[in-house]
Amino acid sequence: MYLTAKEKLVEKHISWSEKYTDKTAFLKRQFKDVVGPGSYFRFEGKSPEGDEYYCIIGPAKVHAPRAKFFAGVRKLPATYSAGGKYFDSMDSAATYARETWGVPTPHDLKPYTSAQLYGISQKVLKWKEEDSEDKENEKSV
Repeated sequence: MYLTAKEKLVEKHISWSEKYTDKTAFLKRQFKDVVGPGSYFRFEGKSPEGDEYYCIIGPAKVHAPRAKFFAGVRKLPATYSAGGKYFDSMDSAATYARETWGVPTPHDLKPYTSAQLYGISQKVLKWKEEDSEDKENEKSV
């Protein structure tokens, strides 16, 4: 009996493009305001065989004692979150995504490090409060 290794995603020549859902568009906007532009990305890709995937590159563990950057992938349709690795910089996360899954490095990627994530939990909570107030003000106009 012969066992063969599964083909790596990077070898499948997946065609990736930046694409956001309603929830991830919210996260993109949130992290743009809290961390800065070029700090969160979501890609969807389709292999020549027809399999579809999504990939996330951005901040993670924001409410943990030490936030990190994350690069993860999941096959669609997905009921679970993406699986991947945590990094101390956006550059490292994007490099891992490119080398492991063939995801292109975004042109507007910024070289953020874990220093930019210091105190992010409180910043995110404050941003959410202000965002909900802005939405309430829009409704009353």
